Amino acid sequence: MKHMRVTVAVIALVLLAFGCSSDPAIPDEDGNLNIAMADSKFTPDKFDIEAGRTVRIILSNESVASDYGFTVGEGGSSSGYANDFFTGVEVEVTGPAKLIRAGESVLTREGNDAVANTDGGNGFTVIVGPSTKSVIIEFVVPPEFGEWEFASFEDGGAHYEDGMRGVMKVFPCSKSTAGTGSQNPSTGGRPTC
Repeated sequence: MKHMRVTVAVIALVLLAFGCSSDPAIPDEDGNLNIAMADSKFTPDKFDIEAGRTVRIILSNESVASDYGFTVGEGGSSSGYANDFFTGVEVEVTGPAKLIRAGESVLTREGNDAVANTDGGNGFTVIVGPSTKSVIIEFVVPPEFGEWEFASFEDGGAHYEDGMRGVMKVFPCSKSTAGTGSQNPSTGGRPTC
């Protein structure tokens, strides 16, 4: 009987470990990474990107009533980040964003759905209202290696305090395949920067 309880406990721990862990998302071969925002969470809530690659984060707000923001930084609190990931980074935003705060980024906007409201704000932020259209944030990943947090600070920071945040990891470009047009098996076969 004792062996049976130990076996059941081990099986339960293994299932719990597999159920709680998930691999981080990576951009597809074209650099696109889809992120859904709904019910005060991001899906996926973890992703990995490589410095030097052009990435297009495609944000979709699946809520029918709530605005959600997307900000990346470190040193977070309910009022925002102490360090903005996008400082000095050229960023292009297209689509029906409700508001863009440029922060210290170099911001451009294009398309019929260009954003009308822009202010300096506390770091680069895109606020997306409920919509059937996505907002695209395009940039070349800077060499800011390590772990960064992304979050929504809407409703006076309530979204952040409620756990609407995730983790973005920035890795160096794979030099072995950079610029060769070859595929890198360690990145799921996608081309590298």
